[in-house]
Amino acid sequence: MKNWILFFTMVVFMYLYTYILGGETSMVMTYMFLFSPVVSVLLVFPFRKNVAVYVDMPYYEVEKGGVVRVNIRLENRSFMPFPFISIEFCEAINFKVSDSYNMIVSLGPFEKKVITMEYTAISRGVSKIGVSGVWIKDYINLFKLSILKNSAEERFAGEVTVLPKLVSLKSTSKILLGAEESIKQEDLNTPSMNLITWNGEPGYEFREYIPGDPLHKIHWKLSARSETLMVRKDEGRGISKKRLFLDPYIKTVQKKQSIDSIYHLLFGLPSVNPEKDSCNMENKRLKLEEKVLETLLAVAHTSVKTGREVELWLFEEGKWNKYEISDSKVINEIQYRLASYKFEKFPISDFLKRLPLNEVDENEGKSRYLKGTQSIVFTGNCDNALYSAIKVFSEYGVDVDIVLVEGYNSDSASVHKVGDSLIHHQSNYWVLGVDEDISEAFS
Repeated sequence: MKNWILFFTMVVFMYLYTYILGGETSMVMTYMFLFSPVVSVLLVFPFRKNVAVYVDMPYYEVEKGGVVRVNIRLENRSFMPFPFISIEFCEAINFKVSDSYNMIVSLGPFEKKVITMEYTAISRGVSKIGVSGVWIKDYINLFKLSILKNSAEERFAGEVTVLPKLVSLKSTSKILLGAEESIKQEDLNTPSMNLITWNGEPGYEFREYIPGDPLHKIHWKLSARSETLMVRKDEGRGISKKRLFLDPYIKTVQKKQSIDSIYHLLFGLPSVNPEKDSCNMENKRLKLEEKVLETLLAVAHTSVKTGREVELWLFEEGKWNKYEISDSKVINEIQYRLASYKFEKFPISDFLKRLPLNEVDENEGKSRYLKGTQSIVFTGNCDNALYSAIKVFSEYGVDVDIVLVEGYNSDSASVHKVGDSLIHHQSNYWVLGVDEDISEAFS
């Protein structure tokens, strides 16, 4: 549109110039200028089909931080040069690009050219990347003609899934060894205020006593707590399982109007852009969500690598679902699931549904083995409702450890209060910064 406005402005100027000064030369120049768009189109239009476009998109998935390269191959099969070929790339909110989304290149006679755009994954999710349009423009840049249809290809853009980053923890991380340390204290018959109830021993699982079982396998302290005889299973049966909960609720904070904003409003001065503020808050929220998911994945991944089975609970579409993780293949499937996982933006009114107590109890057949697995909840919002849900678990004899990622919405006083209460209930409690290195967090 700007080019057309400029063109008509020049036409008017040339006409006035000819009218005032007169002369055959100026008249010829005016007519040449008037017919230049027609000539320009006639030079381009018949040859547009001789320009072929090919798009290479080799990836369908990438981990956060990875790079996807989109290659566009242009081929001019005629002797006519094309000075203006406009390329428009797809915009993706969870990618950043190495160049502008709009590019203009030239193509000489019988020339071939490759244009590469790098998409760097910056956050999880599914986005369409690639080419949204390619046009040939005439010599004076007034008209454009699409040339995508010149290619036999059908796909010029595609959806790419950005997976949450998979981090490995150190094998000596406390979140992996916490239960073992507690059992060492118990085996030494030394009292411990941090003993994790019913979490089991490394390398052992427990079941109720069956007549005929050797008496030396009876775990007397565990039996006293459960008021029934519990025996240790065979040592070769594997190490204890981990039960991981993902807290589905992350608080959405509405930015309050500051005194400076009110002052600017009253006196008619320019204020901070509210849309920009809203965008910044949303980016912080997304960053917090990703950190929670990556921390959970790190614990699950490292646990599986060290031989533990993992039981993951996710709140999806209004209900809790359980996923058994036993190898790296399932870890990759969980990465896919978490790439598009949606947290709850509004509080869950019933704190009993904040964690899947009923679902876990039903899954275990309402048996005493509910207590036989180390349980950890991962959250970005440690509040009283979550504490109440964990407290209900403790009433069943299950101590739930907590991993909190501190973000923009953390209330320090509330965090310390809940943390002190959890420690009092013999649970482990870890706090990570949203920018903290996960691999070093539990050292």
